Amino acid sequence: MRLYAFHCGGEMGMRSLFDPNDPDCGAPMEVPYFFFLIRHGDQNILFDTGMHPSTITDPTSHFGADVDQYPLRMSPGDDAVSLLAEVGVAPDDVGHIFQSHLHYDHAGGLTLFPNATVHINRAEIPFATWPPAYQRDPPQFIRREFDGVTRWHEIEGECDVLGDGRLIAIPTPGHTAGHQSLLVHLDSGPVVLVGDAAYNLDKMRARRLPAVLWSPDAMVASWERLEGLERSLGATLMVSHELEYATKRRLAPAAWYE
Repeated sequence: MRLYAFHCGGEMGMRSLFDPNDPDCGAPMEVPYFFFLIRHGDQNILFDTGMHPSTITDPTSHFGADVDQYPLRMSPGDDAVSLLAEVGVAPDDVGHIFQSHLHYDHAGGLTLFPNATVHINRAEIPFATWPPAYQRDPPQFIRREFDGVTRWHEIEGECDVLGDGRLIAIPTPGHTAGHQSLLVHLDSGPVVLVGDAAYNLDKMRARRLPAVLWSPDAMVASWERLEGLERSLGATLMVSHELEYATKRRLAPAAWYE
C-alpha cells in the first residue's frame, strides 16, 4: 500500500482562519490545499479531490458573483486529474473516493471521477445542501460540485471502508456536521488523514478553535478522539492544510508513504 500526498494549490487568508484569537490574527498567510491517493493492490482510492479545474481557468464562471471572496492561488495543473496523471492514474482508474466533507476546496473534483463510489458521512449531504447561515457567506459549499454524484455510499459512525481492515472511516464532526477522517493502516504504521477536523496540530493541542466550524463541542470531542488514536495506535496525524508542508511532508509524485 502506498499513500501519496498531492499539494494542489491553495488560497490566501489570515491567521485568524486557524485561530481568531491568535496574537497575530491579522497576518496574511497562504493556506495550502491537499488531496491524497491510496494505492492498495490494484485499487486507487482518493481522500478528497481538491478544486475543480474551472476554478483555475474560469473562476468567475465557477463561483459566479461570489468570485471575489475566493482569493485562490491556483496554477494550471493543480487539479486532481492533472496531478494523478503524474503517477499514471486516470479518472476511470479511481474506484473509491473517501470524502472528508463537501467544502469547495475538498470536493471540487468529485464529478471528474465517474466510476468512483463516494464514501460520505450520512450527516454531510443534508448539511451541505441546506447549510446554516454561518457557512453560506462566503459560500463554503458549491452544490454543482456534488449534485452530479450518483454513486454515494453513506456511512454512519466508524466503518471499514473496503472490508479488509486497512481503511477505517472515523467520524470527526465539528468543522461540519458530517466531517470524517480516515485511518490508513500502512505497512510502516497507521496514519490518520485528518482532513479539516483540525487545521493545525499545535492549535488542536492548545484547544484553540478555528474560524470555520459547525460545533465547537463536537470539534473538541473529535480532537480528543484523534489524540486517542495517537496514543493507542501510535498513529501519525496528517492534516489537509499543513502550513509547513515543504519540510514536514513527503510530496507526490516524487515521494510517498508506505
